[in-house]
Amino acid sequence: MAQALTDDPQATAAENALAARILLMVAAVLVICAVIVAVFGLPALGILGLVATAVVWAGLLSIMAGN
Repeated sequence: MAQALTDDPQATAAENALAARILLMVAAVLVICAVIVAVFGLPALGILGLVATAVVWAGLLSIMAGN
């Protein structure tokens, strides 16, 4: 059975740990967003969309600036 995080022969343990940490953070953000929408309803989904738009925009600006 293939293991996605360790199939790369050049991946170090630190890279695998970083990848796992990033995946866990993304999963945690998704769970928190789902709970917020379940508690506050559809208006919260709109607010989360606006926040996500600002985050993606800031990330694109960072890439464009070369950081």
